[in-house]
Amino acid sequence: MKFISKEKPAQPQLSSNFNKVWVATIASSLGDGIQLAALPLLAVQLTSDPLLIGAVGAVGTLPWFLLGLPAGALVDRWDRRKVMLRADIFRFAVVTLLTVAVLTDHANIPLLIVAGFALGCGEIFFDISAQAVMPVVASGEQTLIRANSRISAAQINGEQLAGPPLGGVLFSLSHALPFLGNAISFLISAIFVGSLKGGFGNAASSEPTRRNLRAEVAEGLRWLLKHRVLRALAGTAALGNLVLTAKMSLLVLLARDQLGLGEIGYGLLLSSTAVGAFSGSFVSSSISKKIQVGSMRCIGMTVEGLAVVGLGLTGNPWVAGGMMAIIGFSMSVQIVIVSSLRQRLAPAAIRGRVLSASRLISLMGAPFGGILGGYLASVTSLRTPFVLGGLLMVLVALVSLPALSNRAIREASEEAETPKESSAAATH
Repeated sequence: MKFISKEKPAQPQLSSNFNKVWVATIASSLGDGIQLAALPLLAVQLTSDPLLIGAVGAVGTLPWFLLGLPAGALVDRWDRRKVMLRADIFRFAVVTLLTVAVLTDHANIPLLIVAGFALGCGEIFFDISAQAVMPVVASGEQTLIRANSRISAAQINGEQLAGPPLGGVLFSLSHALPFLGNAISFLISAIFVGSLKGGFGNAASSEPTRRNLRAEVAEGLRWLLKHRVLRALAGTAALGNLVLTAKMSLLVLLARDQLGLGEIGYGLLLSSTAVGAFSGSFVSSSISKKIQVGSMRCIGMTVEGLAVVGLGLTGNPWVAGGMMAIIGFSMSVQIVIVSSLRQRLAPAAIRGRVLSASRLISLMGAPFGGILGGYLASVTSLRTPFVLGGLLMVLVALVSLPALSNRAIREASEEAETPKESSAAATH
């Protein structure tokens, strides 16, 4: 009598190279989370000017708008492992100098602004390179999604869950301690990145290269804008960031005036997003096996939009926390699966440029979200930006469905099938 085995097929193992990138991400993300809490605490010790304190918090995002596109082109020119390593060493040096300044009472607001900008520059080169090497260290669609889900979980845990409270505790013990911890995290990351095996640069061309940086940047941007799927993903992400930035800028008022929460309650409301996102990063791989990317994107944006509407309408803190968790969960699942799709669709030779251009377009909605949300709240009511923003996300999900249908994504994936990248870098 024959028995049919019901055991699930074993999942392909992730490479040792990926595990090194993963450990590096765990270390650096924890350090980033520690500093995320410590930097504004230090700024408050140095000044009471809200404009200067806000500048310290905002300057880290400025490099993306100034250097994002040329950084992508440079990453495509260079060995991406070396770029990650040098970015870690650079950030280690910056935070070490900041630690010394705090220890010797030489820290000041201009120094914090310069350090924040420098760290943002290092982050650009590291993040673009790390995204570009993922299809090399984790080849295959499902393996890539599993790898990105682990990276996402590490980033959420370090930057949103474990890191900030740890940074607050360390700062209370010594103002220099959290910055020392961040410096150590970059050093650990550099050690693991430096131990990666194989080549992570583009194959050298036999033809002489006379193109300049501007032409290379234009090539990546032009390729992205001509690609129907990736163009639609970037555009919908920009509109999504517009809504979510408006939500975050008004959340503190919503918590106080509509939900009746104090400072602790507001902190817990924020943490509910991180809990949802952390959960989503773990199940994204399973979801990708049951729901195709196009359907997932449409459902995810719709659920997210309805949760934003619910957040604006409710007066119950528990319901609001649930809505925030749903938003975090949906965002996390979409980030993992969509990031994997971008990495697979972008050609290896221009992957850095395509990913950086996509990231830049996605961020374009963020600066306007807070301003538009504040204006709507001032001329109507606090609920209006949440309701209109949530409904806009639902509308965007439906309108973009033809460009992001399962069929369109499947056809784009088939077109992207090219000779595989060097397998030497993905050995176990």
